Amino acid sequence: MNRIHGLLFLKDIQETNMEQRKNPFHELYVTESISSDKFVHLFSPFLIEKSLAIFQPGHVILKGLPGAGKSMLLSLLKPSIREAYAKKNVEFPVPKEFNKFIGAGINLKRSGVSDFGQRPLNSEDGYNLSPFYFADYLNYWLVLDILESILKLSRPELNLSKELGINCDDQLLNDFAIKLGRDVCWNGYLEKVNSFEELKNRLVERIGIYRNFLNYNIDEIPEDVQSSKTSIGIPIAFCANCLRDVGIIQEGTEIYVRIDQYEELAWLEQPLQNQEQGELYQQLIHKLLGMRDNSVSYKLGTRHFAWQDNGKMFGTSAQLEKRRNYIEVGIDSVLKRKENRRTWIFPDFAEDILRRRIEMSNLTCKGKNNKVIDSVFGNSGRPTDKARDYLKTNRLKALKFDPDWPKDWREFLMTLASENPFSAKLAESWVRQKGKVKQDLVYNPPTTASYPWENKNWWKKERTEQALLQIASRNRQQINWYGKQDILSLSGGNILAFLSISRHIWDVWIRDTKNIRDPKTLSKIDKQIQSIGIIEASSSWYEDLSSEKGGKERKLFIHFLGSFFYKTLVEDIAMSNPGHNGFSLSIDDFEKNTDIKSFLNDATDYGDLYDAEHTSKLSDKRKRRKWYLNPILSPHFRIPSVHTKEPMYVTCKRVRKWINDSTNGGAEQFKLGSDGTQDGLRSGQISLDL
Repeated sequence: MNRIHGLLFLKDIQETNMEQRKNPFHELYVTESISSDKFVHLFSPFLIEKSLAIFQPGHVILKGLPGAGKSMLLSLLKPSIREAYAKKNVEFPVPKEFNKFIGAGINLKRSGVSDFGQRPLNSEDGYNLSPFYFADYLNYWLVLDILESILKLSRPELNLSKELGINCDDQLLNDFAIKLGRDVCWNGYLEKVNSFEELKNRLVERIGIYRNFLNYNIDEIPEDVQSSKTSIGIPIAFCANCLRDVGIIQEGTEIYVRIDQYEELAWLEQPLQNQEQGELYQQLIHKLLGMRDNSVSYKLGTRHFAWQDNGKMFGTSAQLEKRRNYIEVGIDSVLKRKENRRTWIFPDFAEDILRRRIEMSNLTCKGKNNKVIDSVFGNSGRPTDKARDYLKTNRLKALKFDPDWPKDWREFLMTLASENPFSAKLAESWVRQKGKVKQDLVYNPPTTASYPWENKNWWKKERTEQALLQIASRNRQQINWYGKQDILSLSGGNILAFLSISRHIWDVWIRDTKNIRDPKTLSKIDKQIQSIGIIEASSSWYEDLSSEKGGKERKLFIHFLGSFFYKTLVEDIAMSNPGHNGFSLSIDDFEKNTDIKSFLNDATDYGDLYDAEHTSKLSDKRKRRKWYLNPILSPHFRIPSVHTKEPMYVTCKRVRKWINDSTNGGAEQFKLGSDGTQDGLRSGQISLDL
């Protein structure tokens, strides 16, 4: 423990010793911020096969939690990325039959869209016109980006023109500009354009006017802009058709327009006509997707909470229809652990990401196999070894039995604990469950090593994590987390969680090896270093929960749940309910209680909780839904990340009480102590009938 405390102390002074040491995971969202050249090296193609709809005609809603890989996939639509692959002579990762497309788009976070929330746009009679100007801004931005994409991809040195079906002859470009500018969709704003260069300048000028006005650099929007607002999507569709008509792109060349970080619209809250501003802007995007025009395919990236199925379209009572207007691709469902582990792609995805990051840092890994994740993190260790780590001074602390237990059982358990404390803990719980009839232990201690609690593999497997939790808690020890299996489990199929864990482990490793100047070879990282890094990552994730909209209330609820689960699992010394690190509601109860449904759906959409449908194990066989904390929060609350056995079966009435208790300070009764035990929980506080 002295070493652990020393490493934690070094955290405060690491900046002065790490200047020449680089953490390959320091920038978590590196694929969004690095150069296109580095993207080619860092991009992992594992998600493409599961997301091919993005690269085929038709509108697609790409949903996922933060860091799931949405922006990474959508980046493949950027011309700069396509250009980088061509320059490096690296095969573009999208299959050939799907890569004949022009990609363009907008990132709603970085394009100035949020500026529409800082200055009202009103008509003379006070009617707010902001949504109409927003639609116009989007039209001009996307048309300009389509044109710039075509120019970039047609550069001779890339040799992509033939492959993509592009012909950027100067005469064709000028003919296109004249044809485009004369169309009525622009309401006269582009009618005097006589060349492609004039067209581009006019588009840039219009975007600049909006930006200057929204940032209070000009007093008003010019009259010619006010009188020529365009309808959402119409100019974009006409532009695509005009490009094909003139011959700049071939008929078989698709135009894919990405709209990334759609959730930014949900955060625009300035009221407009009794509706949130962002809600009206979302309705405009819905109208764009509902145009039923196949000249352009929109690929929209969003977080779960921001996208509602059957969303209303602006200016009408009509609604979008899933599968008719768009299809949905859920990255989280692709990456979540499957029942059949052989079909779970996340381990290979994480392995590829880890290898690419390490290679970028010019580090090499020692190891006998080809798996970098195995070489760097190793295995998570056997339960017997973990139990011994918690009990280095006194292995008998693994046990808790009552004085009136038969002497032969107590002696047997103490002997077993000195040899194998993990097995002894299982034996104790086995006796509490199986050996109790009229307050008497009916079984004699086994005389051979063929112990029933060891032979029942399913029983042992379901209780392994709870047994280790109780052993650690009894000895006031922090749970140790390390190795490939623990890290993948805690990541929960989310690559951002995996990168966050890796970053914190690397930070601790750098602190621990601060006297080694710029090491080039990376051996397996010590398990104590890994455990400290994982706990830091978990606590950091927990602290960030309140940064989202409504996050303060959800964080209180998560704190209540995590503390409650810990207390429940620690006090259940018979280990009768090892699945009680989650809870379950019947679907009927869930649907009837709309307030609970809304709260839990929000917590799930923001990634604070993970949910899944299941069937009741009770005789009624009713459909139910179960919830667990995001696995990366498990170290912070000292609870298992694996989900075994059945969760708690509760009612919405009880969940509502949990929510009320959490916001009214009820979680304080479960506050975790610095020693890894519950504050106020004494060793003699647990009582069972034996």
